[in-house]
Amino acid sequence: MLKPKFLLVQGRALPQIGESLQSFPSNWMDEFPLIQQLGFDGIEWIYDKKSEFTNPILDSNESQKIQTISKKHNVSLENIVFDWFIVNPLFKKDEISLKNKIKKLVDLIETSQKIGFRRIIFPLLEENAINNSDDMDLFVKIFSDDILSVLNMNKIEIHFETSLSPTSESEFISKLDHKQTKICFDMGNSASLGYAPEQVLNSIAPYLGSVHIKDRLLDGGSVPLGEGAVDFSKVFSILNEIDFSGFFSLQAFRDKNSDNIELLKNYLMFINNIIGRL
Repeated sequence: MLKPKFLLVQGRALPQIGESLQSFPSNWMDEFPLIQQLGFDGIEWIYDKKSEFTNPILDSNESQKIQTISKKHNVSLENIVFDWFIVNPLFKKDEISLKNKIKKLVDLIETSQKIGFRRIIFPLLEENAINNSDDMDLFVKIFSDDILSVLNMNKIEIHFETSLSPTSESEFISKLDHKQTKICFDMGNSASLGYAPEQVLNSIAPYLGSVHIKDRLLDGGSVPLGEGAVDFSKVFSILNEIDFSGFFSLQAFRDKNSDNIELLKNYLMFINNIIGRL
């Protein structure tokens, strides 16, 4: 039986700033008591382009504050998502050299582990997506040559969130062939692309490390849980069958007008009711 452990993606309990559903909040300390109040087990931190130079993980004094406030509110530091690489794709050419991107990734891995994060969510999405076999081979080569040895020296995993087909995703993670590399399954993104949950989850089951909870329309954007293309009963039934024991990160829809606390309470009730019916 599933015994879910829930993380909140950073910023989702705070008012949305601008049009971005997901970005690092400058008032990050305000969210920890809210996460505790809501009953989440931990947080999924964000490192993005907006916080490239100001994110507190980059400063030793500020990172100490992260650890202190985490303990104070019993909100564990579990995941950190490297959204920065969506804007500056690791394996595609832009104004930043590949050498400097690799150095940045290595530095971020070491910093994240030092602070106490256990998993990196690495998005292979949007500009950073793998679109063909050449992309896949290049990405695997970069990781094999420069990153896997760094993982060996650090007690942290990398979970890849991709837009690949189930077959290609399984091929990709098999090529990396490393115990610290896994897949992050985003049920909303997968449903939006039209993939059947049994096809995806049965394909990646041996490599499944973490799950993002959200809902999206078929070929469309994020919507409140239960209003999109995700078959939640089917998804959680399969996760139960494959005995998934990792963390679920709530990354569900909100907007600038949302009462985020009530919305999150409703989302947790929605998910727990589905799990309770298994």
